[in-house]
Parts: sequence; structure tokens; C-alpha cells
Amino acid sequence: MLTSLLPGFRHLRTPFALGALCAFQMWILIGEYIPSRSEAQGFTERIYSLGDVAGRGAVTAAISFLLYLVGDIVSISPNQMMRILEKLRLPALAPHRFSVISAQSRYELNEFASRAFSGRGNASSDDVSLLAQKMVMEFAEIRMRLIATHLDVYLEHDRYDSEADFRTNVGFYSTTLWPIVALYWTPWFIIGVFASAALFAIGLKARRDANAILVQVIVSGIVESRYYVEESSRDHSPSVGNVTIRRQTSTR
Repeated sequence: MLTSLLPGFRHLRTPFALGALCAFQMWILIGEYIPSRSEAQGFTERIYSLGDVAGRGAVTAAISFLLYLVGDIVSISPNQMMRILEKLRLPALAPHRFSVISAQSRYELNEFASRAFSGRGNASSDDVSLLAQKMVMEFAEIRMRLIATHLDVYLEHDRYDSEADFRTNVGFYSTTLWPIVALYWTPWFIIGVFASAALFAIGLKARRDANAILVQVIVSGIVESRYYVEESSRDHSPSVGNVTIRRQTSTR
């Protein structure tokens, strides 16, 4: 039962945390402009009245749903996160720190990719790197195959991947929290930006650990890479059954 509930909880906490984080920042910025119960008029007064009718439990559930909805909208996927980092030119400054796979995983994937060209002699490094990059792009498909064939491996990968998703998103969105708090309270809170950066870096490391599992899945042959199979099959000439087609010399 816990095995089936934990993945759902992991995917629930990130949107909820982001929604709460965004709501807290908005409350700091515009909270003073929200009228209290005694000052409310018109639509705002009707909202307070609706809360009295529905009860505290229903209000809490509605707010939680709204926080989850907001967090799910603003959450950033791994591909979107990498595009943002590329626009900031961070991977160029520290390629190993901002890469989706570690240097060890990249080396193992390149070594595995080179086997697809074994029947054609020495393959160029560009061909090997291109095939390795295609296999990285195939990670989402590999994940889906693991669900059907090796659920235990998928759950281990999903644990790292969910941790990465939570830490990178919270670290990214919390960077604006500290300047806001520093503006309204004390400038010392600006130091919290370094905590957000550290959390973001931990999330990127968890992403590399999650992808390292997928690399091992491909290299060990637990799940075949479609691109690898297509590339390696080019070494074999096509045949039709056991029939050999020969061209005879014309006597005309």
C-alpha cells in the first residue's frame, strides 16, 4: 500500500509547496491591501460569508486545492529548467555542475554507443556523441518501459527524480522570496539567496543521480534503446528469407 501511495505523494508535494511559496510572497507584497472581515464590502464580504457557510474544513480544502493548482501551473519541467539555464549560459560556465548527466554516466553512455558502430570499424566521435545524445533524449520513453517491465527499478529512479523536481523548483522560486522579505523586514534575509542556490544545486545532483539509473538500465541491457538498435542494425545487410538473388548475364 505504501509503495503505491508514495509516488503519488512525491508528485503532489512539489505543486503544493510551490503554490504555498508563491502565495506567501504575494501575501507579503499585497497582504495589507486585502480588507479584513470588518472592512470587507461587496464581493470580498460575500467570500467571507461563503466561508462561514461552508465551514473551516471546506475552506481549508478549497485553499489547498488552489495552492496545488497554482503550483502545478508554475512548476518547471526538467527540459524547461535546462532551457532557462542555457539562456543564462550557466552550462557553459560549469558544464559538469549544470549537466543532466554526470561525467561518469556520459562516459559509460558513449562507450556503450560506440558498440553500435563496431561492425563498421572505427566510428567518429561525432557519431558516437550524437547517438549518446539521442539516448539521453529517450529517457522519458525508457521510464515508461521500466513501469511495465521493472517496476522496482522505476520506483528507485522516481524517488531521485521527484527529489530533484522538488528541490530545483523550490530553490528556483524561493530566490525571489529573500529579497522580498529583506525589503519588508531586514536586509540580512538576502543571505537566504545562497540557501536557495544550494538547494537548487542539490536538486541538480539528484537529477544526475536519477539519470544515472537510466544510463545503467540502457548499458546493462535491462531496457533496449530504440536508437541504439536502429544504429547497430545498419551493420547487417538485408535478406529475404534464405533466397539469394543473383543477376545473370544476358545472352542477347
